[in-house]
Order: sequence, then structure tokens, then C-alpha cells
Amino acid sequence: MFDKEKLQLVSPCGYCCLSCAGYEHSVCDDDVVIQKEAKRANLSVDELRGSCAGCRPKQGRPIMNMLCQTYDCCVNKKGLDFCYQCEDFPCLKLAPISGMAEVRRHNTKIYNLLMLKKLGLDEYIERSGELLRQWARGETPVLGDDVQIPKTS
Repeated sequence: MFDKEKLQLVSPCGYCCLSCAGYEHSVCDDDVVIQKEAKRANLSVDELRGSCAGCRPKQGRPIMNMLCQTYDCCVNKKGLDFCYQCEDFPCLKLAPISGMAEVRRHNTKIYNLLMLKKLGLDEYIERSGELLRQWARGETPVLGDDVQIPKTS
């Protein structure tokens, strides 16, 4: 069983609200991440900041009051906290897509969920900013090597 307050910070598909620039209580201060989040949401940085109350607090309707089908399946229909707990994990709701892959974090869902399962909720929340920077800034200088975040000057 997960702490209810901490559970509110992570969506069923593994996004951590605290690291998202759009979340009203975001701790994100990385300009590259913020720019990518704004581009993904098709908003200016100012419009993005603080524009979201989070997935769980909004009962799976964080954007334009549209019900997220992943949330609906996981929480409403199956009564689970996270997609990785489902016997059908991974499913097509979490499948990678190429459209806008540079800006959409959709393709990180399975990785995020596996890290959440491996680390546990507390450590996952603690490391969420690092995981988001890894997505926004990460490179693999050598084919198949670990993702590295280049040093900024």
C-alpha cells in the first residue's frame, strides 16, 4: 500500500508531477526541460508554469477535462495504482510512438514504470528530476552505452 499523499504525485503511467514544469507545485528549474515541456504542451513557458493540478487530483483529467484512457483503464476499471501492477503490462496504451518523439514523454512510460517498480515510490519521487533531465538532455555518445547528461557550461 502506498502513502496516499505521495501517490498523488505520480500518475498511473509513471509521470512524476513534481518534476513537470506544468505542475502547480513543480520543483523543475531546468530551462531545457521547461522548454521541451512547453513545446510538448504547445504553450509558452509562462502559460505552462503552474497550469496543472496533477493527474490523480484531477481524477485522470489533467488536460482540458478529457479523461486519460490509461488512467481510466488502470485506476477506474482495474483498481490499480500503477500500470506495472497490471497482468497486461506492458500494453498498447504504453507503446512507443514516433510522432513528436522529441518532445512527447509518452515513450518514457515503460522505462518510468520499471524504474518506479525497481526504486519504490519514495526513491522514484526523489529521483524524478534526474530522470526527466535524462530524457530532456540525455545522449548516448557510444552506441548502446548508458545515457549521459552532458555538462553545461
